[in-house]
Amino acid sequence: MLKRINPDFTPCDNGQYRNIPKNWCACKLVDICSFLSRGKSPKYSEDDKTYPVFAQKCNLKDGDVSLEQARFLDPSTINKWNEVYKLQTGDILVNSTGTGTVGRTRLFNTNCLGNYPFVVPDSHVSVVRVLKSICPQYIYAYISSDSIQQYMEKNLAGSTNQKELYIGVLENMQIFLPPLAEQQRIVARIEELFSTLDNIQKALEA
Repeated sequence: MLKRINPDFTPCDNGQYRNIPKNWCACKLVDICSFLSRGKSPKYSEDDKTYPVFAQKCNLKDGDVSLEQARFLDPSTINKWNEVYKLQTGDILVNSTGTGTVGRTRLFNTNCLGNYPFVVPDSHVSVVRVLKSICPQYIYAYISSDSIQQYMEKNLAGSTNQKELYIGVLENMQIFLPPLAEQQRIVARIEELFSTLDNIQKALEA
């Protein structure tokens, strides 16, 4: 299946892969991405409020994203930012620096832009942009799972107060990938369960 998604994919010979369903495949995250990179260090403007920069604090604790606390790019530096850095709906954003929030993962949607033309990530945020043949919500849920969060935690580098999640850790992350229809079914089931939990919480608070 991966050869159809990514012709450059090289399968790994790992015995544990035999335990996954027959029509699933095992790969590295980098194999299914069109863009996988840290953001860049921006030059900020204190006056111009046209081009927001997505920082770690934009990945909210409650599971959403927001540009309310964003700083803004110096407009004279726009040409230094390749188009690929402009965040797109479906981008998975991973906080990659600092104890406490490193590993926090959110799914981006351009709805949060409002009247801003675009937003770019700073160097403390990693962008995971999957191929169009992959369901981004599935990969988002996968990276948000306890086992993958533990994988990232175990592979942090740096001192206690300045932990870093290097891009290579994300690139080499093992992904178990079902066919697209199954990815979508899994996502729908997750959303159904969360909706049920939300309804229970509202009933308890009523």
